[in-house]
Amino acid sequence: MKFVDLFAGLGGFHSGMSSAGFECVFASELDPELRELYEFNHGLRVWGDIRKVRENNIPEHDVLCAGFPCQPFSLAGSKKGTECPISGRLIDEVLRIAKHRRPEFLILENVPNVLTIANGSFWQYINTAFEQLGYKLIHKIISPEDVGIPQNRRRLFIVGSLNHDLLESFEWPKLRNRKSLLDILDDSLPHKVIEPMKRAQLMKWQQLLSTCNLLEEMPSLSISAQEFGATYPIDFSNLTIEDLRGYKGAYGKNLCDCRTWNDVLSKMPSYCRKTKQVPRWLIKSVDYSRNIYRGNIKFLDEWCKDFDKQHNSWQTLEWRGYKTKRLLRDHLLQFRASGIRVMKPRKAPSLIAMTATQVPIIGWEMRYMSKYEAAKLQNLHGLTKIPSNDFHAFKAFGNAVNAKIVELIALNIKRIKLNRSVQGVCYDK
Repeated sequence: MKFVDLFAGLGGFHSGMSSAGFECVFASELDPELRELYEFNHGLRVWGDIRKVRENNIPEHDVLCAGFPCQPFSLAGSKKGTECPISGRLIDEVLRIAKHRRPEFLILENVPNVLTIANGSFWQYINTAFEQLGYKLIHKIISPEDVGIPQNRRRLFIVGSLNHDLLESFEWPKLRNRKSLLDILDDSLPHKVIEPMKRAQLMKWQQLLSTCNLLEEMPSLSISAQEFGATYPIDFSNLTIEDLRGYKGAYGKNLCDCRTWNDVLSKMPSYCRKTKQVPRWLIKSVDYSRNIYRGNIKFLDEWCKDFDKQHNSWQTLEWRGYKTKRLLRDHLLQFRASGIRVMKPRKAPSLIAMTATQVPIIGWEMRYMSKYEAAKLQNLHGLTKIPSNDFHAFKAFGNAVNAKIVELIALNIKRIKLNRSVQGVCYDK
């Protein structure tokens, strides 16, 4: 069976479909570097912008594969609004090609938010548009960890067919034996060690975790150092400057001498300066942090003196790790915009189109995850060549579809196709 690979990237669909015995007859990718890598790895000429490709230049095929871009739908993409922008409407290119070539099957992939964006109207648009072309769609949210790969990366997979009856017997990939992240990691491969400033900040946080009188079981909350000594109201949006003069801001800074709102806000934690209140999702963590301070005042007053206060996000420790293990070296770590996240090491966080600073840190080795390990998490470690630049590599792997999930979906399509062809069932193409 033949397939086409739209918005091909590094070739996640190509790798998965080929492993299942399918033949790629066309690929399209906008990024010149990724086109070059795709051609090198898969030996197939790659077309550029799909919007400029005429339908007649796309060969007939049995399966249309597309991880159509719609970045604003992702959790990491800042949720830029409720309406799908031009980049999101690239699904129209998929519809254009499906209308002209009418492949029997579709395999589409995107982030789960596609289901709910714009109150579900975009998802309704997709369903209606393909229905008008004669396709029935089914969908499921699948993560690599569901097929045995230790990565938490939930994605929406859509399978469509002109033969509606075929989908009745389609089976989604089933849970397989899960590998540990330790099976993926390999410190013999080239990798980058953590920067001295970050290491120093982690050691500072470890000092707090090892010394302070904390709860016996660590809750899944954040510790905000900016709350040590703070007494300001959680919501001070309706208070006057005069009202606030009896309170203390971040790190116990007195507000008594403030004359303007700029003076006040400059002494407040960074996360409440814009709205003059603590975000709702952070209130429990603020209370937790203040309680830690009240139980360890003498130590924390000294601890704060040489604590790095230049990086806002480094002043928050987001605990998602073990409840009773407090050693950072027992965990995965990640410097995020919201704080330093501490995670259990059983599985990797979602590979997204991340910046270099968001790459997971292997706590027990104080190094970043390598791009080669990231390739394993997407089941793309069989590629001969990957981006040489770490940033470009993680961006490419973050945008790629997981090849193992694709392979399992493709095998199930092949199974139902073969089973039904024996029975002589046909459809109106």
